Amino acid sequence: MKWQTVLMDLSLSTPLASRLLWLDEVGSTNSDLVARVVTEDGSLWPDFSVVATDNQVAGKGRLGRDWTAPAGASLAVSVLLRPQTPAGRPLPPESLGWFGLLAGLAMSRACNFVLPEGKKAMIKWPNDVLISGKKVCGVLSELVPTPEGIALVVGTGINIALAKDQLPVPTATSLAIEGAHTSVDELLSAYLTEFSRITKVFVSAAGNVRSSGLLEQIRDECDTIGRSVRVELPSGENPVGTAIGINEEGSLVVEMANCAEPLVVSAGDVTHLRVI
Repeated sequence: MKWQTVLMDLSLSTPLASRLLWLDEVGSTNSDLVARVVTEDGSLWPDFSVVATDNQVAGKGRLGRDWTAPAGASLAVSVLLRPQTPAGRPLPPESLGWFGLLAGLAMSRACNFVLPEGKKAMIKWPNDVLISGKKVCGVLSELVPTPEGIALVVGTGINIALAKDQLPVPTATSLAIEGAHTSVDELLSAYLTEFSRITKVFVSAAGNVRSSGLLEQIRDECDTIGRSVRVELPSGENPVGTAIGINEEGSLVVEMANCAEPLVVSAGDVTHLRVI
């Protein structure tokens, strides 16, 4: 199953980005965009510049994990953000960690735009998008110090046209497997539209996720909340509990049996243990 890779039509997506660079092949869109932002004149890469490809050959996920897919079967897109408050000041540093979840929210909605009735994409804390409980997309955000101030590069990689025998793991899926029939431009434009809208709401609230209304939206569209989970902590511990919420710092709150206080997970990964 081959997705279109030649003479790419990006007429819907191009007007949505300050600058959109499509690459026929790249090691990593995140690494490529970071390198360009660091080494080139900042005016060449304004806020909401985009690098994208359908052939990423050395993609990376969280915790240094590899992210690979056959050429033409996936979409990797990295967005440069130079977020400022309405007063023109940098966002509070503690707010920057939210952009990964905001990108996941935007991509889940983009997926829902193209998925057939009865299918729904949702966020998995902290950085994945699931359909039918299986991973279709991962998100990786990076802080980039620049002469103009701190910038962020937010990368997403989504499985589009992979067949079942091409999936890297049994817990993965693709839009094609889930019944979606779309084009690069349709999906990319849906994502950029939603991510732009969400980031504007967030920065207009000076990075306050609660007053922006986005915390409630993330909670409502997070598939992790309400599930039994195993938490993989940096310490090597793997406690099991029930995810009951996401707090205002973006941490997952997990209720533990025989513990008076819930476990607050700010760093780590989770595995969904069962469907509720």
